[in-house]
Amino acid sequence: MSAQTLVPVLLYHSITPTGAESSDPFAVTEAGFREDMEAVQASGRVPLTARQLGACLRGEQPLPEHAIALTFDDGFADFAEVALPIMEKLSLSSTLFMTTGYFDRPGMLSPAALRDIASVDSLEIGAHSVTHPHMDVLNAATELKEAADSRKHLEDLLGMTVDSFAYPHGSHSRRTRSAIAQAGYVNAHAVKNAISHQTDDCLAVARFTVVTDTEREQVARVIGATGAPISWKGERLRTRGYRLARRLMAGARS
Repeated sequence: MSAQTLVPVLLYHSITPTGAESSDPFAVTEAGFREDMEAVQASGRVPLTARQLGACLRGEQPLPEHAIALTFDDGFADFAEVALPIMEKLSLSSTLFMTTGYFDRPGMLSPAALRDIASVDSLEIGAHSVTHPHMDVLNAATELKEAADSRKHLEDLLGMTVDSFAYPHGSHSRRTRSAIAQAGYVNAHAVKNAISHQTDDCLAVARFTVVTDTEREQVARVIGATGAPISWKGERLRTRGYRLARRLMAGARS
């Protein structure tokens, strides 16, 4: 199989129920989300969880020629109420990355609600830190604590192994990757707004973020692996510059 076997990985946050309104620029309407999921089903792509995709990237199992991954960050209550039922009806697997410090906040999942959906066979629960920081500007000890504590909280709550992580804001560095591995994760998702592929980094999988203003036609193109650039190795200069700016700002506030 070609090293350029492409794997679109879609990233969603909140899915706004029909009849409700949201000012969240990352929220996608229920109708728009349903259209996206119907496009995934019609594409014939095989939906993989983060764990399954990671195993494929490490060569532990074959990567389907037409694979896709559906991921959700933060842990909004509407994932259980809106998104998951739509995906279950269409037989689509997904991964929810939960920020454990967000439990019981308005609009977010409760521990009981997360337990209720954790038994769904098509769903993987991953971690998304405790406080949702830019992890690449934290010191090493705090980075590790964010990764390890969120994993322990979820494993204690759910009674199952949690070995997938998503970097808050997509922010990570070489040291962050090391902290993630030290905390026991074997899969981690970044952002990049690019399309993943068979030789992508299993600890920094590229994803494409779907937001309020994303046109359905663009999502359809990404599903077809043509609507975004193919993920690149390493970091771009602007990513390093953005990290430096955030570190300077963090230092100025301390």
